[in-house]
Amino acid sequence: MTSKNLAGLLPYLITAALALAPLAGGDVPLYYQVWAMACLYGALAAAWNIYAYSGAISLGHGAFFGLGAYSSGLLNLSWQWPPSLTIPLGGVLAAAFGGVWALGLLRLRGVYLGLATLAAMEVCRVVVDNWDSFTSGSMGLVGLSRLPAFFPGMDRGFGAELKEQYLVLLAFLVVVTGVHGLILTCRWGWALRAVRENESAAAMIGIPVDRCRSLALVASAALTGWCGALYAHAVGVLEPGLVFSLHLSALPLVLSIFGGWRHPVGPVLGALILYPLDQLVLQPRFPQGHGALYGLMILLAIYFFPGGIAAWLSSSGGGGQGPPAPASSPTPPPPNP
Repeated sequence: MTSKNLAGLLPYLITAALALAPLAGGDVPLYYQVWAMACLYGALAAAWNIYAYSGAISLGHGAFFGLGAYSSGLLNLSWQWPPSLTIPLGGVLAAAFGGVWALGLLRLRGVYLGLATLAAMEVCRVVVDNWDSFTSGSMGLVGLSRLPAFFPGMDRGFGAELKEQYLVLLAFLVVVTGVHGLILTCRWGWALRAVRENESAAAMIGIPVDRCRSLALVASAALTGWCGALYAHAVGVLEPGLVFSLHLSALPLVLSIFGGWRHPVGPVLGALILYPLDQLVLQPRFPQGHGALYGLMILLAIYFFPGGIAAWLSSSGGGGQGPPAPASSPTPPPPNP
């Protein structure tokens, strides 16, 4: 195997090593708790990136996350349905809502699309926050059933058996990462890439631009809704401002850019680096200034590795990329004799 092939495998190997890191660190509950949420946010970043791969930047994916969370939570509390049933339904309802979004946002591009998605998420938050008779409003939902026990006798609450909860979310991350990688490398993924690079040229060669982008949004919404549903039963409580939030909408964008949004495991790698680093290093050591350090680290990474960490690792084993070089002036043509 050549060094180039080894370099290409490096992002996958590092992502796998980071995802499995808690298993090598002994049974430390804190590690399982942190890595469980890192796996969830990695899945969220990969889900968001499916839509972004078409050239559309969404700032409102918190709407799908919150809808999946509240759908699963309400079905569990009001009708006593088990999480093994409510979690899949949360993703299905989020996908249906994504289809409605796709129709409404069909003609919007660029900053207008981003603002429209942000506004739509805020509308969802206000509705959930004020519909007291149905959603409990700002009081939120308390006492949700924990993640389902896929094996007899296993309790996956945050208060107990954190290792099992981590394993459930790790399995979900593996599935979402596989779906994300498959979409990016299949024929549909190449169509999304063509749409991103030049919509007019893509349409001229027969690619159904609107349908490709709409299907990407529906797929992204479904996976994001499942992330929200899993989050609801992992934490056990919900509040509108927590799940329908700009933070959850911007987080997958940051993780994808940091890790490499064009790489099959880039968004996941970004989550597995940034979230544990923030929770285990920056916040304990710099409780007052960890946010500034977190932002500075992201800015430096974007400057030195504009293609993301995964792309940097893939390029000559991570040894050949530095800050972007200034564009050189074109060489003038020789004078005519």
